[in-house]
Amino acid sequence: MSLHAKAHEVLDGQNVLQIRGGAMSTKMVYGNDCNLMVATRAPGYHSNPHRHDCEQINYVLEGEVWVFMEDGGFLMKKGDFSRIPRNALHWAWNRGTTDCTLVECHAPACDPEVRANALGLYAEGEKPDLSTAVLTERFSFSPDEIEARVLGLALETTK
Repeated sequence: MSLHAKAHEVLDGQNVLQIRGGAMSTKMVYGNDCNLMVATRAPGYHSNPHRHDCEQINYVLEGEVWVFMEDGGFLMKKGDFSRIPRNALHWAWNRGTTDCTLVECHAPACDPEVRANALGLYAEGEKPDLSTAVLTERFSFSPDEIEARVLGLALETTK
């Protein structure tokens, strides 16, 4: 283990959420108190609503993605930041034609053991303590009504 990882040492992971379309690949590193993930969502990627008992900060490196939270939503474009509070119901939809690459930070860390190839960054001899790592709670209800309302309002404001 090391406090530093070269790019080639952080292997591709995969989406762990139930999705309704598209695909997502990830690279994730973690420590005791937070994790950092680079997630690339292909066109059509559409997660189901979920929540976790951690705060999430997002930054869009490339592309754009709709982020829905509770009963609202917003479009994130390259260079945008957002925050998802602890336990807020949320999901994402890449309605574009290109990949969207999002950097996500979760604190406390989302449980890295459920994500393939997540890499811990620890000093030699340091004992990892993931006792505060959180699991993601998934929901199977359809958010179609919320999405239609949010997207309809967005279209009205661009007219």
